[in-house]
Amino acid sequence: MIDLQTDVPIFAASNASEPLYRLATLLKAHAAYTRFLDTYRLMQADSQTQSLLAELRASQAQGLDETTYHRLLQQFYARPSVKDYQRAEEEIYNLIIAVDKTISEAAGIDFAVNAKRSCCGG
Repeated sequence: MIDLQTDVPIFAASNASEPLYRLATLLKAHAAYTRFLDTYRLMQADSQTQSLLAELRASQAQGLDETTYHRLLQQFYARPSVKDYQRAEEEIYNLIIAVDKTISEAAGIDFAVNAKRSCCGG
């Protein structure tokens, strides 16, 4: 887990984006993040996985029968590189949820909900 404690109060920083860059740096250095990137790269380099993905996309575009599509989908998700990627994706997701919870508690608002763009372009 990333230690979000700091000796410098956030609002005492001369540059408001400085704490954000520190958080981003910590996230990028976290094992969950590096594992996520590594497994993504391995999945991209896996020729059989990429071949199945191409077949899946083609079957969607061509409207192949549902049985063939589901067979290809099962083969795709059975690939070790895809399984590793999914585990890493879940791990980074859980880390981001924990960071959001910590920020929300510290700020006293639901951070992720309030960080979304509004319909008015904000």
